[in-house]
Amino acid sequence: MIWLFILAQAASKGPNEIEDIRPPVTGPPSAMIVVVLAVLLLLTIAAYYLWPSSKKMLAPGPMPKDVARDRLKLIRDRMQFLNEYQFSVELSDVLRGFIEQHFGIKAIRQTTDEFLNQISEGGRFDEGQRERLLRFLETCDKIKFARSSADAEECKRLYDHAVGFVEEAK
Repeated sequence: MIWLFILAQAASKGPNEIEDIRPPVTGPPSAMIVVVLAVLLLLTIAAYYLWPSSKKMLAPGPMPKDVARDRLKLIRDRMQFLNEYQFSVELSDVLRGFIEQHFGIKAIRQTTDEFLNQISEGGRFDEGQRERLLRFLETCDKIKFARSSADAEECKRLYDHAVGFVEEAK
């Protein structure tokens, strides 16, 4: 039956006849496509900023004062087991490390004279602090390098100087 219909249609048109233009196919308007793409782009941007980050948040490190306090407490607890040489070396290292971290002054790898010259040039320490540092470091140097002896009272005084300096640092 269909074949007959197709043959009838073909017979009614001549071989050189051009078929008429078909009407346009109706579909979504182009403005609708643009709106959909814009919404998808906005959702993508929002998801990028709101999605939890896979990077781990780094906690800030301990403050130099806290590190120095902890190290000074360890020295205090071990004070009776250390000889005066070990005690002065560790105490001097703690104070120099604190000054380097807290004030940004290179203190660990310098001699006492180099260090004292450097802090006298800058205005970070007042005269009293410089004088206390001078006495502290000279006493530690005498114990470390001249191997002079220090009794428990002098070791306690050195320890108190170091604790006082750390606590009063701004």
